[in-house]
Amino acid sequence: MTRWMAMAALALALGAAGGAFAGTPYPVKMTCPVGGEKFTFTATMSYSTWGTRPDGKPYGSWEFPAPIPECPGNRLVMFTEFSKAQVKALEPILVSSEYKALADDTSYYRALWLARALKMPDIPEDSILLQASWQADGDPVRKARYQREFVAAADVAPARPADPDWMGLQVRAANAERELGLFDAAAVRLGRLKGYLATPFPEPKVLNPEGKPIDLEAERRGLLSFIDAESVAVTRKDADPEPLDLLAPRIAAMRCMALADEGKNVPEACGKAPLDALIRSERGDIESPSSTSPSAPGP
Repeated sequence: MTRWMAMAALALALGAAGGAFAGTPYPVKMTCPVGGEKFTFTATMSYSTWGTRPDGKPYGSWEFPAPIPECPGNRLVMFTEFSKAQVKALEPILVSSEYKALADDTSYYRALWLARALKMPDIPEDSILLQASWQADGDPVRKARYQREFVAAADVAPARPADPDWMGLQVRAANAERELGLFDAAAVRLGRLKGYLATPFPEPKVLNPEGKPIDLEAERRGLLSFIDAESVAVTRKDADPEPLDLLAPRIAAMRCMALADEGKNVPEACGKAPLDALIRSERGDIESPSSTSPSAPGP
């Protein structure tokens, strides 16, 4: 998975609380840095993913974005290891009317608010807002608000057309505009990004987490492929968070089955190749294919 595909699936970029976890779900005893309240947080030792939605949220065996420990009493989101000075500064912040007014907001959104209140440097606001929008899937009004804030943050981020990560977040912003019904804005953004990608990325000696050189040309082709698919959805004014043609084929087939099982309207594409064969395979009607399609492109 390329950097721009994996970026939004990372745990909160401000810093993991308590270090990384790896295996099956297990309890972690924690102490709130403000007030000393003790509580148990459920962590996981490992998880699997098998593609992403157009907004970057992974399909997988765990909760995404990665849960952040939260003190039950004062609702402090423990998104980083707070310094002594920060702990002291947090005491009045947590009892303020401003923070209490955010009680119904998601943990990632409140983490961003706290990071701003603490004047933490280099906050990746756009990435955090994107992940906060994933948490608001069941609340359309709140999700739309987060998506609008994400788009605004992406708009003010310094332009870095030679950086695949910046390009990836811009593609996510175009997707958010599509989901918000801002089709003209999405089309303009996608056209601008495609123009940038006419020029290959510079080839610096950049290594991935496994220590292998990153194939920036492959990233460029992946971005172009995603932009083309996203543009088709924009042209037909499709605001669905999961259009079938923006999903990996096997994930699209699973979505078709879920819609059918729930008695909902099943898109016509579910009955045509390649989805019809994949659906029969998943249902056990025919032998499973020996190979699977790659994950849908996306930052």
